[in-house]
Amino acid sequence: MGGAEERDAFAGGDQAYLRDVQYRDSTRLAARASLHVKYSTAPVAWFRWVATQIAWPAGARVLEVGCGAGWLWAEASAHLPMGLYLTLTDLSPGMVAEAVARVGGLGRHRRVGGRVADAQALPFAADSFDVVVANHMLYHVPDPGSAVAELARVVRPDGVLMAGTVGADHLRELAEIRAEVFGGSRVLATVDTFGIEVGEPMLRGCFVDVEWRHYDDWLDCTDPDDVLAFLASTPPVEGASHEERRRVVEAVHRRFAAGGGRMRVSKETGVFVCARPRVGSPAAI
Repeated sequence: MGGAEERDAFAGGDQAYLRDVQYRDSTRLAARASLHVKYSTAPVAWFRWVATQIAWPAGARVLEVGCGAGWLWAEASAHLPMGLYLTLTDLSPGMVAEAVARVGGLGRHRRVGGRVADAQALPFAADSFDVVVANHMLYHVPDPGSAVAELARVVRPDGVLMAGTVGADHLRELAEIRAEVFGGSRVLATVDTFGIEVGEPMLRGCFVDVEWRHYDDWLDCTDPDDVLAFLASTPPVEGASHEERRRVVEAVHRRFAAGGGRMRVSKETGVFVCARPRVGSPAAI
């Protein structure tokens, strides 16, 4: 699979790749998350910040679509109410199993259930959930507009959707390294699929109230190996030839040399908080 095709696969073009390779388990995701955790300059950790962006009703019925390894519920547990009814879904059976084991083991919630599900066709009745979370996953969906409509369908009229995504400046320096070695855009492909500017009109088509909340952060990296591990966790570096990998290593080390042993990585990320789902709108039918 060529570089351009692999980038499209990661940004929603190949669900089989996402299910069976990229997110078969949390290994690749952990390599990326580690860079953010280790080098973040934000005053509040990401998952804790996410948990404080909405009011959680007591005993709320909560759906997370694209739950990954369930890190939100573990990392922010002290900032979430106890006694939630959690339903964790993902396209990957491996991720669902890992998330349910992790979150169920916390003993904080009234129920923790898991289900393999496609965000574009959720297996739940309309108006089923008080809170729906889609954290940095809508850009992986082939048709994010259909997924947004599904999220609006299953959230209750007085409920809320919280959808995380990124903007064009997110991880710009890493995108530039990929472009330098493999060609293509210097902006992450995920931005074109469901970035801030693309995603907002989709959300406004399905929700009356849509508010963007920016997460203020950037990465102050001090170890080139951590940056290389991040890059190697996704295409095109994931499937690169020996020569291409050598060029990636050289590009990363040049960045660190130019920064005096450090590399700044920009971030542009946050969540949309959406309320009052539109009933009967074309986007939600």
